[in-house]
Amino acid sequence: MQKLRKDSGSGVVTIPKKYLEKDEVVSDGEVPDGVTVDVERLGRRSYAVRISEEGDLPDLQESEVVERLAAQRLFDEGLGPRTAD
Repeated sequence: MQKLRKDSGSGVVTIPKKYLEKDEVVSDGEVPDGVTVDVERLGRRSYAVRISEEGDLPDLQESEVVERLAAQRLFDEGLGPRTAD
C-alpha cells in the first residue's frame, strides 16, 4: 500500500514502477522528457491519474474502468441487454 506524503502543502504519492513499465511510461528505468500528468477528483477520496502519451492525455471517458462502471450502472438500473422472446 502506498503512503500519502506531504510536500509543500500538497499530498504526494508514487506510482509503482511495475505499473509504469506495464503501460510503457518508463523506458529503461527512466521517465521520458515531456511526460505530463493530470489528476482529476472523481469523488470523495477517489482520483484519476492520467499520464500523457505523445503530448495527449488519455480520454477518461474511454478508460476501461469508466466504461465498466457506466455499464454496471445501466445494468443495475435495468437497462441491460434485452433478450428476444
